[in-house]
Amino acid sequence: MFTPGTITPAPPEHTPPAPHPFTTRRARLEDLDRVNALHRRCSLESRYARYATARRELKATEFARLVHPAAGTSWLTTPQDDPDTAVAVTHLLKTRTAGTFELAILIGDPWQGRGLGSELTAHALAAAADDPDCRTVTALFGAGNRRALAILRRRRIPVPAARAGLIDVVLPPPERS
Repeated sequence: MFTPGTITPAPPEHTPPAPHPFTTRRARLEDLDRVNALHRRCSLESRYARYATARRELKATEFARLVHPAAGTSWLTTPQDDPDTAVAVTHLLKTRTAGTFELAILIGDPWQGRGLGSELTAHALAAAADDPDCRTVTALFGAGNRRALAILRRRRIPVPAARAGLIDVVLPPPERS
């Protein structure tokens, strides 16, 4: 379990404190249907803000690569009282550049604006701090993604200028515990 605003080791499963009645655990191959249902429930604006496309689902082969331990770590967030419904999916994935991981989060529209993005960002950055292979975390998102921009501002992370409608930001190096 982690407390908002602190960087602590990221366990494989945690339950954020109230008022966020969600559980986040490592994503598994059998979560593909839940993740695709989340994608379909998301508005075009939310999907575009995350992917810079109107993507409605992930292929089985894509999801298998995302959840494979060699790729990094992916988490699935569900309501505590409805573990079959995904409200968010978070990825902290290795890139082709040694030591660099990419953070990506998709949160369903009804659950946005509740602090969940900040919680999941903190959780992923804590996991990055615990990974000896991770030296840098980046994030790429649509320039119109005001919620991602707000998270960066609250964390006092400088936002670079958008290029081709996208913002590619380097997050501060993970603090080792």
